[in-house]
Amino acid sequence: MPTRLIDIGYEVSAIPRLVLSSNIGHPQHIRYAALSYCWGSEKDAESQFKTEKASLERRCVGLPSQLTTPATNDAIALTRAIGLRYLWIDALCIIQDDKEDWEHESSRMNLVYRHAFVTLCNLNSDSCHENFLSRAPAVEIPFQSTVRKAIQGSYLIRLCPRLYASFDRGRYAWDSTLSKWNQRCWTFQEKEMSTRLLLFGSLRMHFTCARSEWSEGDKAPSDRSQSRAGVSDMITRFKDKRISSTGMYQYWYWLVSQYGHRSVTFEKDRLPAIAGLARIIGEALHDQYLAGLWKGDLHYGLTWYTISGKLSRGLEAYMRDIRERNYVAPSWSWAACLNVKPIIPHDGSMFEESVIVDAHIDASPDDPYGQVSGGFLRIRGKMAQMPNWLPKDNTDWSNDWLHVLGGDYHSSVYVATDWLQKEKEAGLENLVVMLLSHVKNEDEEKAPILRALLLYPADELSTYYRVGVIESGGRGGYREMRGWFEESQEETICII
Repeated sequence: MPTRLIDIGYEVSAIPRLVLSSNIGHPQHIRYAALSYCWGSEKDAESQFKTEKASLERRCVGLPSQLTTPATNDAIALTRAIGLRYLWIDALCIIQDDKEDWEHESSRMNLVYRHAFVTLCNLNSDSCHENFLSRAPAVEIPFQSTVRKAIQGSYLIRLCPRLYASFDRGRYAWDSTLSKWNQRCWTFQEKEMSTRLLLFGSLRMHFTCARSEWSEGDKAPSDRSQSRAGVSDMITRFKDKRISSTGMYQYWYWLVSQYGHRSVTFEKDRLPAIAGLARIIGEALHDQYLAGLWKGDLHYGLTWYTISGKLSRGLEAYMRDIRERNYVAPSWSWAACLNVKPIIPHDGSMFEESVIVDAHIDASPDDPYGQVSGGFLRIRGKMAQMPNWLPKDNTDWSNDWLHVLGGDYHSSVYVATDWLQKEKEAGLENLVVMLLSHVKNEDEEKAPILRALLLYPADELSTYYRVGVIESGGRGGYREMRGWFEESQEETICII
């Protein structure tokens, strides 16, 4: 049970109030709904009706409808309509200006949504100050068949933005794509952890659970038992030894790839917003969590790359941003960048070409999955100066360099940088490369794949920032990258 719930009462005239779950009789039999919604802009979030230290006592007396936000009022009405008495809303059930309470409650977010009877999802608005039970206005158009006069009726037409023609415009895909809810960090784990979701879009209402999904107007629910397993099911499979730890790591990277492009109002929340999922996977793996990565799979986890057009334009600008921005994560964590994806795994076995000497994250001992204030990675391996021919002049801003070697399309060196580059610029001569790992394909006719980190020196000796990742393609690319390190001696460096 969450620490606090909103007791909405059974009667429409009842005034909802905040209650402690410990004061509810037989809490094991209590069913509650949880709200998943967008707070909106920083201004909207600040002005939202919420619980703070000074107002906690008043919230336990009552939540007057004239003061609560439209999203909260809709959630209360909906909870009452489906026959539940209790509701959980983060802004009211977590004391927002109490750091200790916020960290404790946000670290248990996975349990809140995992044990909710149903999660109410607000796809229909972008702010807590907007209703989500209302819909876009419809125009009714009468019609009558010119072939058979008895066939007559009317169409309801709603204006919507143009989307890709391949979308099924009458189902969940449309509402989901139009929604800011599906683009926010916090709502990702709320969706993944929930067992039942009732979703309100601008066009239709939708329901989904592990077995089926239904959209308003459908004659019957459709079977979704063959779709991708949810996190609870994956944990069960892992405990039953139906999937290996490698499978669990790969599942985590899939989650990161879905999460990495989402936005958050406060950048410091990028790790806390996925902490619930990280916690349940970490407890199953018995592995150390390192700001979005796992100590037991670091050689693979470090090879994420960015695909965002919102990166810093120019290397100097990126290094300035790293040093001056509010700290979110060390440079070797995907959480330090926007729109990230892990390197696609290849068939075969990975062999380490470097040694992780030590890894450390400065996080709260009470919540190692939440915010971090620092961290380092000490690693020993072969290093080389980045070849001066590697950066390419791009006609547009881009964060990748691809070199096809010797006219053979299958032989290449690919570089994904953590910043956008348009033309050769100052600072590129400082870049160095550290050999990380190689993947040996099961098909011996295929060339192995070499992977390395692109690094930029920090102010302290033997200390670097991660600024990209490099991968070979084909035998030509593999030989080329191997050649960079032929004369190299192993070094121990620190990446921050």
